[in-house]
Amino acid sequence: MKKPFLLFAIKCSVIMYFAACTSIENYTTAKSATPIVTKGVWKVKLFQDANNDKTNDFAGYVFTFTMSGSVKASKNGVDINGNWAEDDISKQITLNLDVSDASLVKLNSHWNITDITKSEISLQNNSTANTRLNITTL
Repeated sequence: MKKPFLLFAIKCSVIMYFAACTSIENYTTAKSATPIVTKGVWKVKLFQDANNDKTNDFAGYVFTFTMSGSVKASKNGVDINGNWAEDDISKQITLNLDVSDASLVKLNSHWNITDITKSEISLQNNSTANTRLNITTL
């Protein structure tokens, strides 16, 4: 009588173990922008604000992101510093450049990550669905 119960308990334990491992594996292998964006130099490929293409406002700027959370925007030898952070759970990037330039201020926001590849990251403004940002590596 004890053998069938013991076998049943072992089978249930094994099933629960594999189910838990599968869920953890799926959760932890989600793509993160941090290991991608911190390699190399990036530029704005697309900036669309209220369905108006404003990409030219960022012509000449290159962006460098570090693992420590700092970001540098450079253009014509002038550097603008700021910080950035990624929230893996909510799939968001927060960007904050120390600048008063009207174009670059538009980047200071919470951005939802919509797509990540090795060479491009697509973002959508958290508060404005019509504002999109795509950055690409050089």
